[in-house]
Amino acid sequence: MNFFGHAVVAGWTGAEAGAVLGAMLPDFEAMVKVRIVDVRDKAIERGVELHHQTDDAFHATPTFLSLCTKALTELTALGVRRGTARAVAHVGSEMFLDGWLTQDDTHARTYSTAFYPELAARLEWEDHGHAFAKLHERLTSWGPPRDYRNPDFVLQRLNDVLRPRPRLAVIDEQRPFVAEFLPELRSIVEQHAPELLSELQDTLGLDP
Repeated sequence: MNFFGHAVVAGWTGAEAGAVLGAMLPDFEAMVKVRIVDVRDKAIERGVELHHQTDDAFHATPTFLSLCTKALTELTALGVRRGTARAVAHVGSEMFLDGWLTQDDTHARTYSTAFYPELAARLEWEDHGHAFAKLHERLTSWGPPRDYRNPDFVLQRLNDVLRPRPRLAVIDEQRPFVAEFLPELRSIVEQHAPELLSELQDTLGLDP
């Protein structure tokens, strides 16, 4: 699951702002590529734990597995190599799900609570928080990541995320094939999102 989706799940639990931040924190740590040394907040710690529980449950939902299988089949049929196709199916689906979720203002409000400045001060980073401060500012000014409904934006994000992994990267000659498929992937994700989220809620034992 992508970071906005994790905030939504934290909202289902009625979590306080610190737990909403914690639910997204492992993703933010990966984004800034800097390790967290210490977390001085129990709510944030609970959110981090929820993040890992959510990912385990989400990746095992029948709908997500079926969706990824369908996308993998269609991408490879278009000529995308298998490693890239698998990564695009998985990561792209999570990004489009974030975009779909941003349409609900309740989710957007839950997400915004994670960016209270006092919460960031309760984290200790290897670089003393410099990289996260920049990300925090960027995400705060961006607001809910509604751009994740845009296939062109998702293509660029996939390029950025997968580039460091040569076997998964979107190579230049296959980029048009990925671009061709992304609008269809968005439609598939949005069609099956309610079912996927219902399965996730059942697995986690949560009510929306």
